Amino acid sequence: MNLPRFLIIGAMKAGTTTLYRDLLPNPAVFMPQDKEPNNLTSDAVLTDEGLRTYAELFRPMLPDQIGGEASTGYTKIPDFTGVPERAMRVLGKDLKLIYLVREPVSRAISHHSHALTFDTSEPDVNKDVRSRTKFLDYSRYAQQAEAWLRVYPVENLMLLRFESFVKDRKATVERVSRFIGVEPRTDLVKEDVTYNKGTERVRNAGPLAAFTRSGIYRRTIRPLLSPEVRTRVRRLVMPRPAIKQIPPTRETIEWMLEQLAPDTRRFESMIGSAIPEWDPARVLAKYSGDKRATATSSGEGG
Repeated sequence: MNLPRFLIIGAMKAGTTTLYRDLLPNPAVFMPQDKEPNNLTSDAVLTDEGLRTYAELFRPMLPDQIGGEASTGYTKIPDFTGVPERAMRVLGKDLKLIYLVREPVSRAISHHSHALTFDTSEPDVNKDVRSRTKFLDYSRYAQQAEAWLRVYPVENLMLLRFESFVKDRKATVERVSRFIGVEPRTDLVKEDVTYNKGTERVRNAGPLAAFTRSGIYRRTIRPLLSPEVRTRVRRLVMPRPAIKQIPPTRETIEWMLEQLAPDTRRFESMIGSAIPEWDPARVLAKYSGDKRATATSSGEGG
């Protein structure tokens, strides 16, 4: 039974789609065409039928390939809990884990913009981040990583920063490749292409929206389509975003920084250093339009 030996566990809107697409061309790597199967978010994967369903995703994998998958649902506490424990039971103790993180406020704001694509948020980010906890919860990286480290040793977990990744994708892909045990193929990385960029995302609305969110589509059709085909189809048949995000005020940014500060300090302690791009003054400067701010503001995510 073929099963993954590595997982890209998140974070959502932190470059997971780009990392997935950068690893996918390597002939030594196999990942399902459906980037985010999220099978480990449910106890169903612990049943015989659920395990067969999960393994079916990796049936085409060749004997000399190393399998993996990229599901950001694996770092979405409290919405999904028990994922590391399921991973240990299903995939074993040698599983490699890759966790991409991004400046926490920028990740949350990009997440809100993404939610507008699916009509699951109101346009005013200032209201939504206060009323819906997930926007900040998914940016609590220490909380998410600690759940995995209670189950797996620290050497099984690679922490990557979005800001460093987008500056030198080939170097990051080389590190990840060696971590999962394959020869790097950085010559196949298309650094001039940014995947899942917020400014290019089409709105999942209109007559096909309900179908693309249905179980039939996700279980039987989506896995058969390559990422390139899915992107082309969305751009052809779905409307451009009609809802624009109402940007955050300085007060909202200050509130978000305050709410996230304890977890961010804990995360920086985990990695052993402060992260310059995450400095609160730089984050405030970026969202106030200060040209001196150097924090990355790319809309790419995953």
